[in-house]
Amino acid sequence: MKVKDIMSKARVVDKSARISDALDLMEKYHCRRLVVKNRDGVQGIVTLRSICGALGSRRKYNHPPSLFHVADALSDDYAIVGPEEDAGKALEALKGVGCVIVVDNNVAGQVTAKEVLAHFAPEGAVGVIMKSPIVAPPDARVSHIRKLMMEKGVSRVPIMDGDALVGMVSETDVANAMRSIKKHSPQSRQDNNVELLIAMDIMRTNVITATPETSLKDAAKLMVDKDIGALPVLDGQGRLVGIITRRDIVRAF
Repeated sequence: MKVKDIMSKARVVDKSARISDALDLMEKYHCRRLVVKNRDGVQGIVTLRSICGALGSRRKYNHPPSLFHVADALSDDYAIVGPEEDAGKALEALKGVGCVIVVDNNVAGQVTAKEVLAHFAPEGAVGVIMKSPIVAPPDARVSHIRKLMMEKGVSRVPIMDGDALVGMVSETDVANAMRSIKKHSPQSRQDNNVELLIAMDIMRTNVITATPETSLKDAAKLMVDKDIGALPVLDGQGRLVGIITRRDIVRAF
């Protein structure tokens, strides 16, 4: 199987575009990253994580997202392959980067963990590769959760009320919340409003979960079918014992 057989359409944004325009594109196409180009070709990617870092940095707090440009949030977390190369090359690349850009004179497409799991799944069970989750309580400040994501390199934080899983906060939730505050709050209130925002305000409830015994094949299918990037793992007593992401499964090949 070749790369062109599994790639999806890449969404592209110009390096000079505003971050607010990039977020609009992400919302429109339900994606977490965009390929960044200019007249010289591919310049990198912009992701929700890199945007969270740009919008959340203290020195930029008092400016709306319309003043930031994609160049301020550029990421090099990608690799480049050709469409005629073996799909296995893209899979191997994804063990080290978040996105593979497919280039054939121009940007032909992209391959992420989502595309890989739509076609392949390794053997084994969730419990073998799950990781210890980084969690937060419902009253945790969103600014603190954003900091956790940046420092720990995670894109989703389960929200725990004692021993009970009550929600999940993703990079998408944080980026949209930060953007909304900067867009709709008076400049003099933005700092304060960001600090007042808590997990309960933005978390998603009715979280889809797995168990340690769930097969990686079933976990992958669930993520692809539901278009979700991670599954909290609950034991037989409903206690949170881990978390698994699409990228974790890709690295299990």
